[in-house]
Amino acid sequence: MCSWQAGSAFSQTETNGSRDEFRIVIHCGINVLQLWRKNEAIREYPIETGKGGLGKQRGGDHCTPVGDYEISWMASRNSTKGYRIVENRSWCKGNKFIYADSGPSLEKLWAESYGGDEATVISINYPSVKDRLRGFTGDCIHIHADKKLKDGMLTKSYGCIHMFPKDAMELYEMVEVGTPVKILP
Repeated sequence: MCSWQAGSAFSQTETNGSRDEFRIVIHCGINVLQLWRKNEAIREYPIETGKGGLGKQRGGDHCTPVGDYEISWMASRNSTKGYRIVENRSWCKGNKFIYADSGPSLEKLWAESYGGDEATVISINYPSVKDRLRGFTGDCIHIHADKKLKDGMLTKSYGCIHMFPKDAMELYEMVEVGTPVKILP
């Protein structure tokens, strides 16, 4: 794993409490998500990103955003932490977790594309204030489990960060709302 160095993905002045003990750094160019604890990368996971590439600017562009974010909410079928994903009742709408009889067709949090019976969703606050000031739009960008594999490999997303279900659950149990997320090209 890596060790913390000056000038790396997060500056050491960004720590402001226990929620910042962990940081997520996503390296889109090499399809790796790292979990950092203080000054050390303690986990690395394979990922897949948006089929539209990087640099999300508008809803529906299928791009993964690049920049500084944080975890805004979390939901799972199998954890007691965060919101509980329920079949036919759990959706993302307008960057919020909702329980409802219907919602956006691509945001069925119980679906195979979110991990199915292992559904695990870590939502980030895209678009951030900085993104909105730049005119960027869109919502419901997550780090989440994906069971829609091709030849055993993760598939491209509509802008989210896909992970294998086991990896997504391990990450989910170690982070919390407010954990910083840096997405790099």
